[in-house]
Amino acid sequence: MRLSAHREVVQNNTQPIIQTPRLSRSTDIAALAAERVASPRRESADTQLRYGDTSWARKRIEVLAPALGTFASGSPVVTAVLDGCRLTKEVSAAMAKYQPRGLDAERPELEAFARDACMLAAPATAYTGERLLSVAGPFVVWCVREQGWPLQADVIFSRQAIDMYSTQRTRGRGEGTRRNYRAILMRISEVVAPEEHADALTPLSRKRIASPYTASEMAGFRLWAVGQVSAEKRRKAMLMLIFCAGAGLRSSDIAQVFADDVTVDADGVVITVRGTNPREVPLLRNWEEWMVPALEASPTEFPLWGKPNRTNGSNLLSSFTAHTVGTFPRSDRLRATWIVTHLQTGTRMKELLRAAGFDKFENLPRYLEFVNTVDRASFRAALRGEDSE
Repeated sequence: MRLSAHREVVQNNTQPIIQTPRLSRSTDIAALAAERVASPRRESADTQLRYGDTSWARKRIEVLAPALGTFASGSPVVTAVLDGCRLTKEVSAAMAKYQPRGLDAERPELEAFARDACMLAAPATAYTGERLLSVAGPFVVWCVREQGWPLQADVIFSRQAIDMYSTQRTRGRGEGTRRNYRAILMRISEVVAPEEHADALTPLSRKRIASPYTASEMAGFRLWAVGQVSAEKRRKAMLMLIFCAGAGLRSSDIAQVFADDVTVDADGVVITVRGTNPREVPLLRNWEEWMVPALEASPTEFPLWGKPNRTNGSNLLSSFTAHTVGTFPRSDRLRATWIVTHLQTGTRMKELLRAAGFDKFENLPRYLEFVNTVDRASFRAALRGEDSE
């Protein structure tokens, strides 16, 4: 049943009709109740719920879903099926006692509906009972009081309803919170309305990467660095370009680089990064001529950047550029420029991941959008491989 079919439901109907489900003659209630979770029972003194294989719940959803809101009525059919949940007495008592926020005392059927949905979904999730109810309760209230939808599992916990709630009702919350809310509601929906999971949801946010700078922009930033009003600012501006565009370092990395962490030899320049993500990063060739004079002008008793004067190294570069003259670069875009430069020149992926400090390259497709496509002859030659003879 879709939401559009319920737009004209009267919102002040305080007594929704929820019929006790009927079993066909071929259904054996005793056998239904006896079909239990095969894994050993896990006793729990709190509301953390996870009891192994719960695939049985989907098989019996046609019985349980229409009965949401009536679990406490003592219906023999519902009781028989719920016995298969193997919820401990402690868990059941905790869920019955917990009072989620946002529920209306004048509409007890809303609380009963939300509580029953959470009780049914709980064994199939890793969320606590309190966490499930704290999210599902306000959601059910919003669906019924503000949208006028009936208390039916296939309507309330439809993907469309959850999508609307996540993108409209929770708009003022942080993106992480909204994603968590939707994930919790979707886990409940997967149990009480499994037929609702086919189409993709509206993205709450599209994860973006910082776009790299063009060659002309980078040439302008070289002029920006040498054009600062003081020798110290010129030195730091040059270091920012060297470390970020030449080695792909972050602010937190730069804050811990000392002079003896930079090796200069006949094969080029290598920067040793310490801290939480230690690694060695060879400097791009076109930044080597800037590295040597920067080393000569830098202190030896402190990091190359200078004496630390702040506890948060992630703000090191942004705090510096805020007090410079001219159009300054962003460190994340300089790092993106370094990554795309290596992708463009064909650096082996394993070595690039090693130098970048990545465990996996989740955003690789987005970076590849900035890499030029080669002609057909180059494409064939690259994929043909080298002659092994």
